[in-house]
Amino acid sequence: MEDMVRRYFSLWQSFFNNSLTRDMEFKANFLAGVMVDSVFYGIHYFFFSVIYSYVDALGDFTREDVIIFLIVTFLSDTVYMLFFSGNLFNLNRLAVKGELDFYLLKPVHSQFLVSMRYVKSHAFVSLIILAAILIKLVSQYSVEIPFVNWIYFIFSFSMGALLWYSVDFIIACSTFWFRNFSVGGWLSHEVLKFSTRPDSIYSGFLRKTLFTLVPMALISSVPTRFLIYGLDMKYFVVQFGVIIAFFGLSIIVWKRGIKRYESASS
Repeated sequence: MEDMVRRYFSLWQSFFNNSLTRDMEFKANFLAGVMVDSVFYGIHYFFFSVIYSYVDALGDFTREDVIIFLIVTFLSDTVYMLFFSGNLFNLNRLAVKGELDFYLLKPVHSQFLVSMRYVKSHAFVSLIILAAILIKLVSQYSVEIPFVNWIYFIFSFSMGALLWYSVDFIIACSTFWFRNFSVGGWLSHEVLKFSTRPDSIYSGFLRKTLFTLVPMALISSVPTRFLIYGLDMKYFVVQFGVIIAFFGLSIIVWKRGIKRYESASS
C-alpha cells in the first residue's frame, strides 16, 4: 500500500512538472489565469458586501463569519482547479474523439490518470494568497479560535474537495451514456453554485437536499462551521457518510462507463 501511494504521488509530481513547464512557455496566460481568479473572487465578495449592507446576519453566519466562509469557498475552488478542472472538463472530448484510448492503455489506474493528468499550476499562487488571508482573518476573529479547530477544518475541507471531485466526475461520466454530453460542464457549474452560499440561508426540503442528494452544503459551509464553531458530530457524520457514498459511486460509474465506451477502433 505504501509503495503504491509513493508511486502515484511520484507520478503526480511528474504531471505537475510537465504542466508547469507547459504553462511557463506562455507566461502571459499564466498571469492572466491569476488575474481571472482575482476578478472572480472579487465579484463574489462584492455580492455579499451588498447583502450585508442591508442585513446583519444570514442565519448563523454574521458578516465576519461569511468573509471567512468566502475565503474557504475560494480555497475550495482553487484546490479543485489545481487538481481536477483541467481534466474533467475535457473528458467528454476525449470520449467523443476516441482519445480516451491512450489513457486506458497506460499501466496506471485509468480514473486516476484521467482525473489528474494535467495541473493548473497558476492556482498555486491563488492557493498561497488565500491561505495567508484565511490565517489572518482567523487570527483577528472577535472570539479566539482554538488550534484544534484547524485540525477539524483541514480534515473536513479535504473531504469537501473530494466530494466536489466526485460530483463533477459523475456528471462528466454522463458522456458514456449520452455519447456526447458537452453541456456537462455547464450542468456541473450550475449545481456547484449552491456551494458558494452559506448553508444557513437554506431551510426545509432544500436544506435537506443540499446535505444529502445534492450535497453542495458539505463542500464549504461545514468546514467553515468546524473552523469557527468547532466540531459538530452531526455534521461530521453526514459529511463523512455522504462523501464515502459519492466517491464510491464515482468509481462504479467510471467502471460501467468504460464498458459502454466506444473507442476509436470501434
